[in-house]
Amino acid sequence: MSRAYSPVPTPDRRPRPARLALTATCLAACVALLAGCGDGGGDGDGDQASPTASATKASKAPSSPSQPGDSPSASGRLTNDQAERKALLPLARVDHAKAAETAVAKVPGGRLVDLELKGTGGDRDDKGTDDAPGDAGAADTRAAGPSGTASPSGTASPSGTAARRAEWIAKVATKDGTAHRVRVDAGSGKVLDTTAEADQDGDDKRELAAQLSKARRTPEQAAKAATDAKRGTVTCVELGDDDAGALVWSVDVVTARDWNKTTFAVDAVTGKVVGEHVDRD
Repeated sequence: MSRAYSPVPTPDRRPRPARLALTATCLAACVALLAGCGDGGGDGDGDQASPTASATKASKAPSSPSQPGDSPSASGRLTNDQAERKALLPLARVDHAKAAETAVAKVPGGRLVDLELKGTGGDRDDKGTDDAPGDAGAADTRAAGPSGTASPSGTASPSGTAARRAEWIAKVATKDGTAHRVRVDAGSGKVLDTTAEADQDGDDKRELAAQLSKARRTPEQAAKAATDAKRGTVTCVELGDDDAGALVWSVDVVTARDWNKTTFAVDAVTGKVVGEHVDRD
């Protein structure tokens, strides 16, 4: 007996619409992702900014502010006074102590009242006098440029006048207060001249004699106290009263690292440093 078989159904191989839509969506997402990595994330999300974005950021970056408070010394420039000190000090081969000793020896019974290093543009002849009259310290020793400012290197410009010699100008007084002016060549140590001060009256002499009698510390001791406080070259020592009326030795010390001048007030009785002022001009 024959059997009747029902036909086996064949599967429907036509693609379903939902599966095709999903595949298209995935392909579109991959293309977009690849495009985003290739252009470096033009909107800033990528690891590498586009040239346009880099230029924009560079133009918006703030410039470095200039450093405030740049002084002439910090920039390598010297003021007129600093340039003068730099030019003058190498000319002084005789220090303050030796100059003071030489000056006091020219006045019998004398004591040093003040001593200062000065520059002069005059040449000294064989007799120990200047070829040009006037005060030995009157010559301008500043290394100035054409505009009146110091040259950056601290050396004299062609239009400036630099000191060609250096002298120690000393004031030495006797016990009665009579003062004498002694000029000592700072290069050779020789005495150039000695003159008595003609403009002193009786009151001036008595006042000066009283100051010398009151001073218990010598100028050498005062200079040592100043250089102990700050290492440098002594260019001036002067006895006098300060603003409060106390008797002090004023000592100028020049430091070669910056060519500044520091003035110390040293008590003429105790020998202690009681004041200090730095001249950075």
